[in-house]
Amino acid sequence: MINNYIGPWKGKKAQKPSEFVRDRIIDEIKITLPKPPKKEDIAYYDLPRKEQYFRPTEVPKGFDDLDRDERIAFQIKEFKKRTDGFWFYNNGTIEYLTGTHYFYINTWKIDIGLPEFRDSDRDLSYLWKFCEEDLDCFGLCYFTNRRSGKTVYGTSLLYEYASRNEESECGIQSKTKKDGQGVFKKLISSWKKLHQVYKPTDSGETNPKEELRFEAPSKRSTKGEKKNYDKVLNSVIGYRSSVEDSYDGSKLKRYYCDEFGKFTEGDASERWDIVKPCLVVGTTIVGKAYFTTTVEELERKGGQAALDIYEDSDFHNRKKDNRTFSGMYRYFKPSYYGLEGFIDKYGYSDILGAKKVLIAQRDGLSGSKLAGEVRRFPFTAKEAFYSAVGTQVFSAQKLHEQKEFNETLRSSVVRKGNFVWDDMSSHKVSFHDDPQGFFEITWMPHSEARCRFEMDGRGFPSPTNVYTGLIACDPFDHKETVSNKKSDAAASGFKRFDINNPTNSNCFFLNYVGRRPDPDLFYEDMIMAGVFFGMKIFVENQKPGLINHMNRRGYKNYVHTTTQSDYTKSNSKKTVEGVSMSGNLVRQQAVNGLTTYIYKYVGKISKQVQRDDFGWNTKDLRDDLYGNCPFDTQIDDWLKFDANNWTVFDQTVASMIAILGVTTVRKNKREKKDGENKLSLVGLMKTYNI
Repeated sequence: MINNYIGPWKGKKAQKPSEFVRDRIIDEIKITLPKPPKKEDIAYYDLPRKEQYFRPTEVPKGFDDLDRDERIAFQIKEFKKRTDGFWFYNNGTIEYLTGTHYFYINTWKIDIGLPEFRDSDRDLSYLWKFCEEDLDCFGLCYFTNRRSGKTVYGTSLLYEYASRNEESECGIQSKTKKDGQGVFKKLISSWKKLHQVYKPTDSGETNPKEELRFEAPSKRSTKGEKKNYDKVLNSVIGYRSSVEDSYDGSKLKRYYCDEFGKFTEGDASERWDIVKPCLVVGTTIVGKAYFTTTVEELERKGGQAALDIYEDSDFHNRKKDNRTFSGMYRYFKPSYYGLEGFIDKYGYSDILGAKKVLIAQRDGLSGSKLAGEVRRFPFTAKEAFYSAVGTQVFSAQKLHEQKEFNETLRSSVVRKGNFVWDDMSSHKVSFHDDPQGFFEITWMPHSEARCRFEMDGRGFPSPTNVYTGLIACDPFDHKETVSNKKSDAAASGFKRFDINNPTNSNCFFLNYVGRRPDPDLFYEDMIMAGVFFGMKIFVENQKPGLINHMNRRGYKNYVHTTTQSDYTKSNSKKTVEGVSMSGNLVRQQAVNGLTTYIYKYVGKISKQVQRDDFGWNTKDLRDDLYGNCPFDTQIDDWLKFDANNWTVFDQTVASMIAILGVTTVRKNKREKKDGENKLSLVGLMKTYNI
């Protein structure tokens, strides 16, 4: 989002240089602009305000016939604008163009002519310059809506740099080789329209197909000797196929990755891991990358990679080497900023007007239609990724609603820490806060209800809070997943529904994810959680280590059991410890259960649910009621969940097992209650005196 948008000057008189705002925050990054020159050195200062707007610099007519000194003087003046930038008055407002922005709107013609000055392009250029000058930054990843000019701007960036720097290789990749070729063709189209003033010596090809090379042409003199040129740049701009290792081993100064959120060939994150070393010498960053994608058309696989890159490019989240996890910075441009049809003749955005119209377009929509509209015209980065990841198993709209609501909660809602044994012999456990802990919790039983148990006839403890809730667990084994990622353990604690307190029940209260170095440490974590809450542990039993450990330690009564008929087609009533998630039937039940739960109790809770499930009267119904689901990592896992590959979604599996556990108990209780009211055939006959 734009934190402090700087629009047109509101004063009656033209803005003074001393009134120019140098410190600005664009999205999440604070930048400082150069100090403006004297008023007399700012272009158009002497024109009436209405006549103050950017005008491309015209190359003098008959330029080739001018005196050599005049030609050189003009070229030096233009070159200086490309390096130092350009100041001008724009309807009374002082504007600063970076060198790349000046080159873009001054020379880089597209099919409809030169681009116009736009405040949205101005801010993008400020961020790009910031990235260029930051020694710890590899570049910028730019998320925007359609028709923002991002591709043309990207080709301009490459050309502007390569055409004034020696020995510089600049590369292009897109979602396919054909798309990369399309980007290169756009660059060549604009290059052909340039005046010779902006064209350094090149190889002489009139229509380059794969590379534009700034080197001596291979022409020969009348004596058959190769011509000598006093100065050539020996720089090149080209494109390559979309496979990850296309640029492996290259030395790049500029790299443009187009539509990285739409990749269907390869993976943008893996490609970046290969390209990044091409931009460094030793540990020094010598090249910069420009990543762009249209948020509306994110493919599932590409959308996940784009989300990963976005999250790893957080300016405020850095590693010990002071670089972000991707190495780049990120910029999300809201759809209402620079929206076509809402820009005045001076290039300023009508943000309020654009917002009003876009909000009106969302009015009355719901479900997939609303999600589609939000993705076309997102206001925030979160909206940009609506339905962009996973296989759309769970409602992205509901999950994003919940995440946005969670941001309004106090940080103290979630406590992080670990459980420790106070006295093993008496089964006493306590919770200790620890920012590096494995457990996240939002609720505890009152002190008298903690560590509650009763001894069975064999002298083993049994939990006594089983009707309050349960803890479901997807344990880890020692295997690696298909992606060579070791599986984590995950657990989800769930409170059963309480009609007397509906907004603080029927919810997840515990979240655990991680991988202890020793499985026994994890097993003890689960036992301690069960003992502390007085609840049973519902375990995915294909990995039996946890169940075996609980049995050995005397906590067999804390293992939640099922019967074979609960989740299979078998009619057997044989008791099973935990549940196997290998069968299609149980998997379908698990997915359906969590899907229903999310639709009804996550995000904004409908009045129908408040009325039918909570039993509220019409006067008690609320428009602002949201679900009790505060664990964002859990929600993120739900968003990414792929129904065709459960392996890496440990938190989602634990969540589904929890819903299975409480649903089964409810079903059995209902069946039992209904059965008590049914008469046997003999009893029925007696009522009729048969």
